[in-house]
Amino acid sequence: MGTIVSVAEKKHFLRWFLANYDLQSREAEMLLRYMMTRDNVLQRVHFVDNFRHFSRVIVVSTTCVHVAPFRYYRRNKPVTTDVEQAFIDLYQHPDDDVYVGLFFKDRSTCPEYAAVLEETTKTEMDPAVKELLSLQAEWVIDQSLRSFHRKQLMQEVDRALDSGDRMAFIMASRRLIEFDQNELVAAST
Repeated sequence: MGTIVSVAEKKHFLRWFLANYDLQSREAEMLLRYMMTRDNVLQRVHFVDNFRHFSRVIVVSTTCVHVAPFRYYRRNKPVTTDVEQAFIDLYQHPDDDVYVGLFFKDRSTCPEYAAVLEETTKTEMDPAVKELLSLQAEWVIDQSLRSFHRKQLMQEVDRALDSGDRMAFIMASRRLIEFDQNELVAAST
């Protein structure tokens, strides 16, 4: 994580949050209170705005916003609205990080929330997501290089035509045709 927030700061924030906002789900409020009373759990809790790529996420909403009351995301498992399932998972795996997204009115301008928000870094990305992004990046680079090479071959053909050099035109055309044939073969495998 980019920023480190102490357990005391997280407790203070949760007390403030629960005193100032009503949650849509009473069970979710109980879950936050449970987190607040367990230092070992709270140490692994991270408040984040962007939580889509994390493996364990709890999303809680207050009554002042129109967002689902509670969602629990766990890697390779279906999303659930069952707070009890999230509680059991927290209880059984207190040493695993959990990322909490809170939705409430004026959250983007709330200094109390900003004080506990932790910035995410690329190293926290799920390994499968990292691998997928790496493959996509390689594909984009490969496509760009192929496009650049084909454009150069086309320019050679154009220069030969412009200069009226029949032999240069035939050679450049052959290289272009060979390149295109190799691309078709590569695409079919």
